[in-house]
Amino acid sequence: MDATLFHLGYYPDGTEAPKKPMAAGLFYQGELPRIMLTLLRKNPDGLALRTIVEMVCQQKGWETDDTRFNRELRLKISRTLDRQRLKGVVERVGDEAVGIWRIAPC
Repeated sequence: MDATLFHLGYYPDGTEAPKKPMAAGLFYQGELPRIMLTLLRKNPDGLALRTIVEMVCQQKGWETDDTRFNRELRLKISRTLDRQRLKGVVERVGDEAVGIWRIAPC
């Protein structure tokens, strides 16, 4: 019984429901890496993470007003860039806080 109520959003101790990630299911399989690599190829000097997020939102036609959505999208893009970095496709140059991502040299 408690599990059913919990599933429906009722929490007896008064705590708020855990929030689901807002960036789940936004892209088709392989779409995000393809978009990011296209953006990085068009900008050989590299792009900051914030700029990549703004360009992806602009390309997909999404509003950038929601801070929670932007945070989730930034984390998703950051994880994808890290995966591409481990494969040797992209590299991060510069400061830890404000790094520039670009296509890795061959």
